[in-house]
Amino acid sequence: MIILGVDTSGYSVSVALMQDCDLLGEYTVLSKDLRNAVTLQPLIDSLMVSCRMKLNDVELFAVANGPGSFTGIRSGLVTVKAMAYAAGSMAVGISSLRALARVAQELGALVLPMFDARGGRVYSSLYRDGKACCSDEPRAIEALVRQVVPMIGEGERVILTGNGLAVFEKEIVDLPFITVRAPAERQIIRASAVAQLALEDWKRGVAETDPFKLDAHYAIAPSAERQKQT
Repeated sequence: MIILGVDTSGYSVSVALMQDCDLLGEYTVLSKDLRNAVTLQPLIDSLMVSCRMKLNDVELFAVANGPGSFTGIRSGLVTVKAMAYAAGSMAVGISSLRALARVAQELGALVLPMFDARGGRVYSSLYRDGKACCSDEPRAIEALVRQVVPMIGEGERVILTGNGLAVFEKEIVDLPFITVRAPAERQIIRASAVAQLALEDWKRGVAETDPFKLDAHYAIAPSAERQKQT
């Protein structure tokens, strides 16, 4: 199966093409000033040409659908839904935190991926063996630590990763568990991880594959919607 993975949920844009579990090609561009809507399609086009593939060859499209940047998530979703519909193929949404946890994962370690949610808060969830142990709504670092402490055994290592690291390290000095900062190259989502997770979910029969049902998971309402409710 040919899978195209896409991530635009943070400070990076990443696209990857896979054939089953084999990586055919991947581009990842990192910049805080990145304009996802402008950058994404040229990256996809270049990747397809480099791999000598056409969009109609893609059987499964995978996209990180949040939480993260509202604008970035929308850009990725709109692009993937349009491509999947045009190709008559399947489309699957994957949690951005889950994909980031897969990138940073090490054998025998827990992973705490974090995205900056502004205001001293982060989107985060503790991952054990690739599975989320708690919800991912934005919360203050102190509240996050209180929630995850009972889930961490004595002597277990926790890998910290994501652009929420600066928020975490600013707020916390002493922690009741062992932490390891992920290296820089594993602090951003790789589209190959998004593609791999989508393939795994499809094989297990737990993935929603209808492009029309593909939707964002913001973990919090966009600011415009929150303003309407006040």
